[in-house]
Amino acid sequence: MALASENSIVSNVFHSRKLFAKNGTTLSTDLFLVLIGSILLAISAQYKVPLWPVPITLQSLVVMLIGTLYGWRLGSITIIAYWTEGIAIGGLFSQMPWFANGSGLLYFLSSPSSGFLWGFLPMVFSIGFLSDKLEWRENKLKIFYLLVIGQLILYIVGLSHAYFIILPNVDWMNIGSEMLQIYLYPFIFGDILKTFIACTITIKMVEVAKRR
Repeated sequence: MALASENSIVSNVFHSRKLFAKNGTTLSTDLFLVLIGSILLAISAQYKVPLWPVPITLQSLVVMLIGTLYGWRLGSITIIAYWTEGIAIGGLFSQMPWFANGSGLLYFLSSPSSGFLWGFLPMVFSIGFLSDKLEWRENKLKIFYLLVIGQLILYIVGLSHAYFIILPNVDWMNIGSEMLQIYLYPFIFGDILKTFIACTITIKMVEVAKRR
């Protein structure tokens, strides 16, 4: 049994007949990829510009690549695994920063940046769905479009959380324009750059997969 969808790049690269012929090996490989992806998310969270309350990290770059390379199914499982690991690690080691600035259930539910954590799942699902089901990964321009759509979904979830949940309950921002100054404007340039990087890597990986 494979967790990765049939059209995903990891299926084409890692699940070829020569490499993995048995279902048990395929499942083990997918679980290993989930572990690697979730650990990369945790590591990328620590490479940051420590803005408050939302740091600039490399996580959205990793999420985009998980979406395009893993596909919607394995990518979604990887995000859920990352959440689960961060919540569990926070329960055991309260100060260990599996997420950007901490870990644990309380952080996951009530951090000022929680909305962006929650947004990883619809982001990777949408990128993976467009890549796998609609085959946007086969067109270089569409790869860029699907990554932009994923970024927009992340912004929608993160900013909605900030506006409806954080803004009414804090005294360090009072109106929507202040929220945008904190939660949106500092991230635009970096996210554009990360989108181009993710697009370039995806195009190269598509070429590798086609040579298999």
